[in-house]
Amino acid sequence: MSDSASHPRFLELPRNERGLATGTRAVRRMKQLLPAFLDQKLDNADADGFVVALDGSVGSTVATVLAIEATSADRVLGLVMPAQLDDETSARAAEAVASMLDIDYQRLHLQPLLSTFQRVIGAAGEPADDIVAMRNVCERFRMACLYHVANTTNRLVLGSINRSQRLLGSMTKHGENGVDISPLSDVYRTEVTALARGLEVPEEILERRQRPIDESYQSDAERLGIEPATLDSLLHYLIDRDDSESVIAERLEVDPSVVRQVREWCVATRHKRHPPLKPSFDL
Repeated sequence: MSDSASHPRFLELPRNERGLATGTRAVRRMKQLLPAFLDQKLDNADADGFVVALDGSVGSTVATVLAIEATSADRVLGLVMPAQLDDETSARAAEAVASMLDIDYQRLHLQPLLSTFQRVIGAAGEPADDIVAMRNVCERFRMACLYHVANTTNRLVLGSINRSQRLLGSMTKHGENGVDISPLSDVYRTEVTALARGLEVPEEILERRQRPIDESYQSDAERLGIEPATLDSLLHYLIDRDDSESVIAERLEVDPSVVRQVREWCVATRHKRHPPLKPSFDL
């Protein structure tokens, strides 16, 4: 599949028998490569630092730690952007992360912005109560806020999306992936957790589940009925190794229909990972 173009240095990381780079040597290598990558890109852009959306999750915490190691804590700014009442727990966790890492942060309340948007769009006769559409709007507002701060402080917008989220499309187009630099996009979710432990991220952060959209929310792995690490292994063999569905199913002891469904998800969400279509694009 065309999404196999992960950086060669990451494909060459030491991997375990399930295809994942979670061992001590792999983590040590990522701890070397990723801050160096961020430092180089910051220097190339002649920027003064990074701005990152903090939500208390493992991903945003790891991305922030890597940025600090690439430069310094005083050159990393966090934005905490709650939008709904049930965002408050995540916002407090994000503020705790900022304090723990000793970085400056700003809290921006997005609820007034969302309310105004819903009122304006509703007055135009458009649906203003679609849960998924409004979630996407919220993520795009967060992206706009990040870029406003980046523009006014000469910073780069730092993303925290991992490779599992990218390949499965578990993100808002032009939302969480609307960033300048994305250090974890070649690292599977399970590998990010291993890296977090290597960076000594506190266990309470590692145990936090990403805030659900609603009570019926299920993660990708839950929807498939498999373990998160198994899903990451499946993605590695399917995308990076381009193994056949039958081989993957036998190796990981999953039903072939699960492998087929993951492949279909990756194909269906390809538009989120690529530039806009244009006439010369080879369809």
